Amino acid sequence: MGFFSTLLSKKEKPLKLSIQKNCTCPPVTILYGTKTGNAQLIAQQTHKYYHQCGIESECYNMDKYDVGRLPSEHKVLIVISTDGEGELPPNARKFYNLLQHDEMPLLANLEYAICALGDSSYDNFCGAGKMIDAQLQKLNAQAIINRVDCDLDFKKSALQWIQNSYDTIVGIKKESKKVNDAQIELPDFITTTLKKRKQLSKAKLEQGVFHLELDNTNNHVDYAAGDCIEIIPSNPQKLVNQIIETLNLDKSQELVSNKHSLEYSLLHQFEITKLTRPVIRRYIKINTSSELTALHNNKEQLRNYINNADVLDLIIDYPCKMDADEFVSILQPIHSRYYSIASGYKSKPKQIDLTVKTIRFQQKEREYEGAGSTYVNEGLEQDAKINYRLVSNPSFHLPEDTSTPVIFIGVGTGIAPYRAFLQDLEAQEIKNKAWLIWGDKHQASDFLYEDELIDFYKNETLAFINTAFSRDQETKEYVQHRLSDYKDRLLEWLDNGAVIYLCGHNKMGDQVKETLVNIYMSEKGMSEQQAKAHLRQQRDNQIIREDLY
Repeated sequence: MGFFSTLLSKKEKPLKLSIQKNCTCPPVTILYGTKTGNAQLIAQQTHKYYHQCGIESECYNMDKYDVGRLPSEHKVLIVISTDGEGELPPNARKFYNLLQHDEMPLLANLEYAICALGDSSYDNFCGAGKMIDAQLQKLNAQAIINRVDCDLDFKKSALQWIQNSYDTIVGIKKESKKVNDAQIELPDFITTTLKKRKQLSKAKLEQGVFHLELDNTNNHVDYAAGDCIEIIPSNPQKLVNQIIETLNLDKSQELVSNKHSLEYSLLHQFEITKLTRPVIRRYIKINTSSELTALHNNKEQLRNYINNADVLDLIIDYPCKMDADEFVSILQPIHSRYYSIASGYKSKPKQIDLTVKTIRFQQKEREYEGAGSTYVNEGLEQDAKINYRLVSNPSFHLPEDTSTPVIFIGVGTGIAPYRAFLQDLEAQEIKNKAWLIWGDKHQASDFLYEDELIDFYKNETLAFINTAFSRDQETKEYVQHRLSDYKDRLLEWLDNGAVIYLCGHNKMGDQVKETLVNIYMSEKGMSEQQAKAHLRQQRDNQIIREDLY
């Protein structure tokens, strides 16, 4: 059944739409839906740019915007990120569901423009933006300009969207103004010191889970439990060497494009541990083989290939003679990696803790490594300098009302934010309001922070702990099985106003949500349709809060 036990949630409020007739609206309203803050940054810059150009505008977080105003709006600009595989970010879900409300009138007088952010490595690229675009069209709203879909390196496309939307609204030809009149400047990275690193898991060192402590004494970064940090890693040296050897190029050759050596560029500037569709599209312009074109044109095969290959695989499987500058021209800039903060600011303001699993596995007769995890777990010595940027995650913070019960459900390194939550609950002397349901493969080797969690239980910061170690018995058991085992307690906690948190991989999140639907059907007498609608309401009302990847 697991190690210890318990769970809770808030009563759902049905979504109500109150149409604001004859509402006074500015010439332009700007809305954003975001998780990591990039959409907010673009929206705020859009607001600033319109103001500088003498156009009155207002800027709102979608979650704070009164959707009943839409029939009175003139022009609405929307910046929306996609969460995972086509999901809306948490602060945009209520907005979208209200757009679909039975009482929402047609919006024939509304003009809009959408800047969608996404990751082209996912099948449903910019899915959230596409969903909102389709619903606005269904309501007869008119697009000012075509939706712009931005990939991870979004800055150039977003700037062009700001410029094009402005030029179209005020009737200026786009070539008459310079895009760089508007600037999107991300916050600067902060430099700190890696104070401590120790292995948590008892698994092999090469695939270990590590606890890291970063110094926050001088920077005084005011983070909250539930936030994460962004790190730009270096790529594995071994992979860089293999790519250069396969292409038969000179590692010391200086690139025309950036004046750095090929080796330096592949180590620090370009993404090589992951493949994306844009990389393959650009490669096809150099490598015109029919086999590569056939792969690109077969959606299912392309998805499987991208999910199981890196840049080295691409140049081995579909070889092509290239010089160094041609090769790097197909690559994307190296992507940031995001890590949940594993310490509570209320208890440990002078440090920022992380919990990172080393990604390393064998496949296709070669070894694969994760860039971010090997960089922080192996590439940095103790007391080394590390650059990072705080990413606020307000939709995954603890409830403002400290009397609210909380249920933490996760797997693996998904324990990180829960450790931070528990430290803050302990610092505030909040007792018996938290229930942890967490799992991994083996209790003997993978029980992360075991002693600390037991202490949280003993001092009543945790009311219950339930664990699911999937490989410790013949039949695999997962965290969703603990929900079924303790469904009576789950429903009791939910009736008492509990909030559920989910942290870990998307598959786990989907299985937990499916189990919740089954429990609502079996224990509350709901139909499948009613149970799924109930779950959607819980997500819309932030009774279920997710940090899935």
